[in-house]
Amino acid sequence: MNAGRHRAVTRPDTLHYFGTFDAGALAAPPRYAGHGDRYTEAALVNDTSGSVHTGLSMSELAPNGTLSPHVHSYEEGFYILAGRAIVSIENRSYLLGPGDFGALKVGTPHAWRNAGGEPVRWLQMAAPQPKPAGQGRDTFFLKDGSIPTDATPLDPANVQGHLLGHFDVGQIPRGDEGRMTGGLQGVFLKWMIDEKLGARHHRMLFIEYQPGVSIGLHDHTFEESYFILSGEVEATLDDRTYLAKPGNVLWTGVGCVHAFANVGKAPVRWLETFSPQPPAENVFRFAAEWEQRAQELEGH
Repeated sequence: MNAGRHRAVTRPDTLHYFGTFDAGALAAPPRYAGHGDRYTEAALVNDTSGSVHTGLSMSELAPNGTLSPHVHSYEEGFYILAGRAIVSIENRSYLLGPGDFGALKVGTPHAWRNAGGEPVRWLQMAAPQPKPAGQGRDTFFLKDGSIPTDATPLDPANVQGHLLGHFDVGQIPRGDEGRMTGGLQGVFLKWMIDEKLGARHHRMLFIEYQPGVSIGLHDHTFEESYFILSGEVEATLDDRTYLAKPGNVLWTGVGCVHAFANVGKAPVRWLETFSPQPPAENVFRFAAEWEQRAQELEGH
């Protein structure tokens, strides 16, 4: 993962954002003051990006670091990129590592402890968007809460009702299995956090585009964010074009017309979030389809 200097592109006449994760921006968030030891965050998408639904950040817990038991008034999703952590959820603890993911519903008690000798780093999604600093609390800490020091590795088949799972690059099928067909042939999509898992405010998915694969201009009734893991993708957002690489983060607001194309020679992979959750019908609104429909209706 590249960690370059932060670079953002936002304008009053756009509904999108383009930036880069900067490891130097990791800092202790005020909301955990007195309750977090060696925990840092770097905001990726929030209200300052133009978003009203998405709270996307990179989290890091240094060796021996902890986050005391707490709850949020928002839903939280995470995908572990590096390191190992003991995550306590309600009355059970799990040893999590790279590729493990989970969702914590509103009001679910949880805590974190670094379980190894290297930092734990994870992509974190919060929805509804957390309140800006100084505009009220949305994180609350348990009285006399403790953090376990031991846990067994995650078994996705035995999570006792908790919203957890595992997906990594090694599970991407080599053939056409699991790949989308039709206009999105060559796209692999893995739904990780969604309504079927039990989340209620957001989705998180893993996507791979093979070389030469693209999706046409379209928009949504929800916000999306995209964190690039590997490869390169050409992104068109509000008629502006960007080349996104590992460590880049993009965001599209409601109504932003956008498209993606893998113009490179290797697969491109990213983590994507939706917030709010999409409607049951008409999730995509493709510009080309509606232009064709207009010609049919209007006789042009």
